[in-house]
Amino acid sequence: MKNIKTSWDYSQLAKNYDHRAEYDSSLIKEILKDFGCKKNFPVADIGAGTGKLTKQLLKQDLIVSAVEPNLNMRKFGIKNCKDFNKINWSAATAENTGLFEKNIYAVFFGSSFNVVNHKKVFKELKRILIKNGHFCCLWNHRDLEDPLQKKVESIIKKYVKNYCYGKRRSDIIPILKKSNLFKKIKFLEKKFYHSTPKQTYIKAWKSHGTLKRQANNNFANILDEISKEIKKIDEGYIKVPFKTVAYFAQLKN
Repeated sequence: MKNIKTSWDYSQLAKNYDHRAEYDSSLIKEILKDFGCKKNFPVADIGAGTGKLTKQLLKQDLIVSAVEPNLNMRKFGIKNCKDFNKINWSAATAENTGLFEKNIYAVFFGSSFNVVNHKKVFKELKRILIKNGHFCCLWNHRDLEDPLQKKVESIIKKYVKNYCYGKRRSDIIPILKKSNLFKKIKFLEKKFYHSTPKQTYIKAWKSHGTLKRQANNNFANILDEISKEIKKIDEGYIKVPFKTVAYFAQLKN
């Protein structure tokens, strides 16, 4: 199986990625309704990773092309989607998907649009999307005002003083407008709680690529301090407040 080298390497993070929160399913359904997606419509999940968003699209009876450059992430994704047959996995990048021209009804980026070359991606989207096709990028954001998350943030900034979440927490609308590729640009967010065992919460942090890149040699120290903070909690489970945020639009004629 093929592994394509990219600037963001998730090879060592893949085994813990499934411990992260799922995207809010009601938000996904609302966007698909807005797009007019129906049974057996062809869609693409770009940067599909371990298949978190892929599975939600498959559950809506869509035909999914899952594009993922990293071998380890793709292995987990194939395993996680083994109960579905309307899916094709490919080793490719967002900038060069290898998908057929004018063949995709809607393209989705689940926590991946922040790590791509936007100019090249927009050119590729224009190539693979059908006339008046659709685009969506989405992320999960922790509620940083939550008391526990405030403690986590203080630990991170103890080691990475100028820690930056990058484009995953920025407004994507100006980027979409600048491309002059889309119309009907919209934003949607849904709040939810992710209940997870304490140990699973720590494992999820081990998959955090943005933090790992900026923390460098302090990544292990940060995880250790977060783990110590979590052990102070009496309950076996942690209720983490999240919101799924999505930017979506329609391709111009």
